Amino acid sequence: MPGDTKPHKARQAKKAKLKPGDIKDITSVLWSAIVRLEQHLVAVTESDTDTNELCKLTHAMSQAASTYIKALEVGEYEARLTELEKAYELEKENKAA
Repeated sequence: MPGDTKPHKARQAKKAKLKPGDIKDITSVLWSAIVRLEQHLVAVTESDTDTNELCKLTHAMSQAASTYIKALEVGEYEARLTELEKAYELEKENKAA
């Protein structure tokens, strides 16, 4: 059939091209979101605004901050683990020599 495309194959090809993100990418995006939320939160608190909107912004800020802190911790753990693995390999090589 003319024009009969296979959309699932196009989605699979697109998915294959995407590279997985890393902790630095995630923390950068989260930090940008936190900064924008903070700016919006300041603007909202300085004006007469709906308490519901203030609550939503505060909740979004706390969630973003919590996720950001967790991402930083994971980044630190990855760096420590890499160093431990290197030290272990060096020690293993020294014992073998």
